Amino acid sequence: MGRVDAVILASGLSRRMGCNKLLLPLGGSTVLDQFLSGFPYGLFENVIVVHGEGEVAAIARRYPVVLCHNQNPEAGKSHSIQLGLSVSTAEDGVLFAVADQPLLTSGVIARLIEVFYKKKCQKIIVPKVKGGPANPVIFPTACRGELAVLQGDSGGRQLIGRQPDRVCYIPFASGEEFCDIDTPEQYHRVVEKWSLRNSKKNR
Repeated sequence: MGRVDAVILASGLSRRMGCNKLLLPLGGSTVLDQFLSGFPYGLFENVIVVHGEGEVAAIARRYPVVLCHNQNPEAGKSHSIQLGLSVSTAEDGVLFAVADQPLLTSGVIARLIEVFYKKKCQKIIVPKVKGGPANPVIFPTACRGELAVLQGDSGGRQLIGRQPDRVCYIPFASGEEFCDIDTPEQYHRVVEKWSLRNSKKNR
């Protein structure tokens, strides 16, 4: 296995939520705890958490991560991506994940990594759910220069849209694991799905 880093974006402003969504309660802890507790650290050289708030950093310190402080989260997702890249030393590529996907499983991430290496670390690996792209996404090292000059809040989607021939989509039948949290309605939906998943495990 080669060398891939993971950059977890955890410094968003949660404008539509009205509070920091990563600190919302879920399963006896927080959304962020649940995301980080299930992350497959062994698949990566380094796992970098880009954070904006002290409470987020305090939670992240409980896990085997490298912290990267974003002092200007208002600059958008592209700025967070560039901060994560500045810390990464991966030779093959970088996986970018968003921390508000607490239902994401290690199996999904392992599948993305597997395909990345089958494509000889040359393709942008994007999960496809219900006909559309989702997170997390793996960018090969060849994309670092282009990622470093992105601007705004759309992040790597700009690069994916401009160069479709470099993208490899991986279809997933179920969209549940890719649910993210941007609104109170989405948060309540994730809580329901979380409770249902865990009730099945305990049967």
